[in-house]
Amino acid sequence: MEEPWLDKMWISSRYNFDDDVVKQFSLPGKVRFYDVTLRDGEQMPGVVFRRDEKVKLAQALDELGIHSIEAGMPAVSQEDFDAVKEIANLGLNAKVKAFCRARKEDVDLALKCDVNGVLIEVPTSDYLIQYGYQWTKERVIDMSVEAASYAKAHGLYVTFFLIDSTRADPNYLRKLSVEVTEKARVDALAVVDTFGCASPQGFAHLVRMVKSWVNVPIEVHCHNDLGLATANSLAGVTAGAEVVHTNVNGIGERAGGAATEEVAVALRILYGIDTGIRYEKLFSVARMVEEMAGVKVSLGKPVVGEKAFAYEAGIPVMFCRRLRAKGLLKAGLGYLPEFVGNKFIVVLGKKSGRHSIEEGLERLGIKADDQQIAEILEKVKETSIKNKRAVTEDEFQAIVKEVLKK
Repeated sequence: MEEPWLDKMWISSRYNFDDDVVKQFSLPGKVRFYDVTLRDGEQMPGVVFRRDEKVKLAQALDELGIHSIEAGMPAVSQEDFDAVKEIANLGLNAKVKAFCRARKEDVDLALKCDVNGVLIEVPTSDYLIQYGYQWTKERVIDMSVEAASYAKAHGLYVTFFLIDSTRADPNYLRKLSVEVTEKARVDALAVVDTFGCASPQGFAHLVRMVKSWVNVPIEVHCHNDLGLATANSLAGVTAGAEVVHTNVNGIGERAGGAATEEVAVALRILYGIDTGIRYEKLFSVARMVEEMAGVKVSLGKPVVGEKAFAYEAGIPVMFCRRLRAKGLLKAGLGYLPEFVGNKFIVVLGKKSGRHSIEEGLERLGIKADDQQIAEILEKVKETSIKNKRAVTEDEFQAIVKEVLKK
């Protein structure tokens, strides 16, 4: 039996599964994805998903294996209402949810959309309640219980979304959590790092606290202001959270949120948790979101960047070629790119070595001697430095043709 850090698609670190590490976790029996690309992702400034695009994205997310899809906020516009309703009636395997404020009229709109459930939001930190919304803490509790009770009475699955949980007074957060759980009988609570200001350790501690207060599933929703949305989401799961809110490509307000593809792959490889996501579809879904959102994915973006599995420097190309020849390319990468539908690339440029040239020649089905390879390499470096970029395929072919003519 292979060790848990070894798989045909990857070799991760054995320390991930060390007994002293694992005993610190309180992993749930199952982890499910609640994808918020269609609502939270669209809240990235300047992004607009039209109705037909939302429908196509929802279908793609369903095929990806997402468990719940937040189709949008019906109160935003007629376009959003129509999109949510259409998605809810597609017959998807995924549960379809709507995002609501703590208002009966928002819940009524969700009901008219035929969704399976709603996510009801309220602020929880003193900063937002008193100064941002200009409400009182008592009003928040009253609104919460009333709206959640109304949604439950109408047969909806209710997740209560605790905005700015990570900056809330713990005594008040506990009171609110207990009130909506016991009085409104909500189905789940979402612990939210709205402004990306928690450390993974701090966030895990908060999740454990909330779990000790209530007896309902905990969902986690993390933003990426300090680049920790994925790390905090994983920390939440290790503390017992059963549901993770994510966005494809990590798009969303400000710096975005936890990326669906990053969380899914990290859970599988680093924690041994198979969520049922169809990992090989992650790259294609990312391309679809990139096109429809008009937000270019960084070339080096983990999992789905076009050069996330690319090397230019000569030494890594050398050992990857040798490892690949032994069927061990995964030892030269974090994991095999085909696991997520991506591909391994050797880029030709200033940092290339002879092994890179050999790779390029093999791709073209061309043979060259050592002297010719050295000359091609020299011209590749010169071209790269002159143009301050990698050498294109056309440029490489022109260089090869010129050298071999000699």
